[in-house]
Amino acid sequence: MTARNLLVVQGGGPTQVLNATLAAIVEEAQGKFDRIYGARSGIKGLIQRKFADLSNLSAAEMNLLRASPGAALGSSRAKPTGDDLARLLEWLREENVRDLLFVGGNGTMRGAETVSRFCREAGFDVKVLGVPKTVDNDIAGTDRCPGYASAARYIAQSTRDLGTDVRGLPQPVSILETMGRCVGWLAAAAALGKQSEEDAPHLVYLPERPFSMEAFLADLERVVARQGWAVVAVAEGIRDRSGAYIYQVSDPAQSDALARPITGGVAQYLAEAVAGNLKMRCRSEKPGLLGRSSMAHASAQDRTDAELVGRAAVRGLLAGETERMVALLPLSDPGEHGYAFVPLGEVAGIERPIPAEWMGEGPIPVGDAFFRYLKPLAGELAPHFDRFAN
Repeated sequence: MTARNLLVVQGGGPTQVLNATLAAIVEEAQGKFDRIYGARSGIKGLIQRKFADLSNLSAAEMNLLRASPGAALGSSRAKPTGDDLARLLEWLREENVRDLLFVGGNGTMRGAETVSRFCREAGFDVKVLGVPKTVDNDIAGTDRCPGYASAARYIAQSTRDLGTDVRGLPQPVSILETMGRCVGWLAAAAALGKQSEEDAPHLVYLPERPFSMEAFLADLERVVARQGWAVVAVAEGIRDRSGAYIYQVSDPAQSDALARPITGGVAQYLAEAVAGNLKMRCRSEKPGLLGRSSMAHASAQDRTDAELVGRAAVRGLLAGETERMVALLPLSDPGEHGYAFVPLGEVAGIERPIPAEWMGEGPIPVGDAFFRYLKPLAGELAPHFDRFAN
């Protein structure tokens, strides 16, 4: 009887719950596949034939893996060439690997589709499924992406905590920068703990809305004039009306593996603009990678979702699914299983912004529909004492 072997590939940025998905995959696949391989360093390791054997992980190792942040197998951002794909196909033939799971974001889903098509056109029958993961929450076709809820909880709690600090000893301005090159799901989450006009954040800026420096300075001046201090949340990828980033690092050495310039640093850029134009003291805060690696802020629902997509992916392969992605269904209407399968061609490389109907005008550009969506995903925030706030 021919052996049936499984390959797992992690791609893109790590999250608090990425390894929970990996643990669920291995746990579900044990006893159903002869070998379970994991590509080291994602697509890059796949091309270089660097693999880990996950077949015999113990229950204790699995539990530790499930509770660890980061990407245990390593990850990468790479676009394989035709020669790369040919070498990969040769290895798949040698090891008789005909089942592949790609765990990642938009780029990884595109990579999964590319590998599947190449193998199919070469006459090698494989089954390929995508498993969603990204703190940006921007994959089309799924209600939410494992990784987002935990990162959103970190941002929401950090913004609330920052507000109590700045209010206690007025700065008077602090600007908190979140990840989000193209979409504002994380920056919008900064306002989850806001209960009154005085609470942080007072201004939020997202890539979904064009940014105007003149309007920003005017809005900030009004907030500070009213209450003496302000906290601003801003996504790293905000753009002006022409579509140009407000700030990005120009040094080519700071570009990522896909030659994209680093966008981080906009909070410091805006802080300097505030100091120069409004003559106010202004700090910038940039949690950066901490926002996607803090296990103390991991969301219970996020852990559940991360394991669900892993188990669903293995079940999908065994049921014959291919060239599809596991999609989480809304908590309000989860169907029988909580997930469905959507064609990779409908999601690969497609970015999902915050729905237009969830957005509005004003200093906080998202409305109640967004917070009704986010609250059960992120979970409760730590309460604050504010009896003497005013």
